[in-house]
Amino acid sequence: MASGFLRWKNHVDKLLRFNHMTMTLSAEPFNLSNSGAQAMNHQHHKRHSERMNQRFAVESRHATVTIQYAFDSTSNFPQPFLASTPRFHSSFEPSLRHLPCILLLHGNEPGGFDVARWMAGGISHAHQLMNPLMPSKFGSYSVYNVQEFGGTFNQFEGGLEDEPMYTRVKTEKVGETEPKRSRARYVEPAPPLSLLSLSRPGYLETSSSHTPTFASQATAIARLVENLRVPSVHIIAHQVAGPIALEIAALSGFRQRVRSVSLIDPHLSPPGKARRLSDRLGLLGPEWTRTRAAYSALARSSDDPYFRQMVSEICGSESIAEIDDDMAMAQLYEGISVFFSHWNLRKPGVLSDLLMWEQFDRKLWGMVKAPVQCINSTTDADGKFQAEDLAREEATKAALASIRSKPEFVRLAGSGKILFPLGRVSDLCLDFIRRH
Repeated sequence: MASGFLRWKNHVDKLLRFNHMTMTLSAEPFNLSNSGAQAMNHQHHKRHSERMNQRFAVESRHATVTIQYAFDSTSNFPQPFLASTPRFHSSFEPSLRHLPCILLLHGNEPGGFDVARWMAGGISHAHQLMNPLMPSKFGSYSVYNVQEFGGTFNQFEGGLEDEPMYTRVKTEKVGETEPKRSRARYVEPAPPLSLLSLSRPGYLETSSSHTPTFASQATAIARLVENLRVPSVHIIAHQVAGPIALEIAALSGFRQRVRSVSLIDPHLSPPGKARRLSDRLGLLGPEWTRTRAAYSALARSSDDPYFRQMVSEICGSESIAEIDDDMAMAQLYEGISVFFSHWNLRKPGVLSDLLMWEQFDRKLWGMVKAPVQCINSTTDADGKFQAEDLAREEATKAALASIRSKPEFVRLAGSGKILFPLGRVSDLCLDFIRRH
């Protein structure tokens, strides 16, 4: 048993070591680009800069932060989501910058680059299921005649609710008859998406922020996007990353680059004293106990009853249906044991997330113009929102009342205590992104 545990631990070390790059960035407040400066009112920018500078201690203005990240496309995404062989080099394919980019921000339980990669894996797989004619399969982004490839399906545009995702087709009504498959015609598959997944400050190989605030983390992440020369992003944020996503969407000189924001069970209000105490107590204890517990519960195959029980508790009851329906999705779930390793490298991030609430405010959220989607979940498999769920939903609506765009709210049944059904949430996020 011990030798099996050590082999698993060495395997986990390889997974986290070979799937990322790092970039060292300035932690100074984000500055306007030339194009942004020309487009904004000078006086308004001056007042905004003064407010931003007040959030940074004087000694932190010359500090740096090193961010662990991966930049890849949906057409070249590994299955499972972390590969045990080296994948990344000192540079990446420049064409990724020209694809629609999704920025994935993880929460704090669990948190880190591996969780963001798992989210990216779900998005990648859902995107490929929605686009049966992936450009990578035929080597071009041109228009195809599906009859030439022996296909009878058209570009995904909704489909039938009772059909599996991979068999959905565009349908049409003829009089009062039932919907039927439309004839094959020329279609243009959606291009791949680029996926930017990272560890927030304090998690795994990303250094801690000199000043633990939502604004400083937003600044560091926005600077990473700028240094990668990504023109615009769609943000998907989980839990405590929700306020950071909104801070990014409100940043002067960067907000015009944010196309949409999807929030998954966001924490948009400071937690109560009991919750803060619980989180602090959760930082106690040696790493090996958590790692060994993760190995015992989750380092198993997807058909193991105990594994399925644990995944159902962590990710929700719907995750079991996703495992049974799709082998690729089962591989993604089989990798979640990695999330509960390297606890000592996650503690600084959890502590930083606790400290950020001490300087929390929503003053800049009124500058958010990007469309916002909020996915609120319940652990009830029947979809019944209990009093606690409804109270949390109302608090989220109140927190988002000041943003300029009208947020969309979605209820998700059968979610887990820590994470969420990956396939279902990926579908919701992709649908929202396609509409914006």
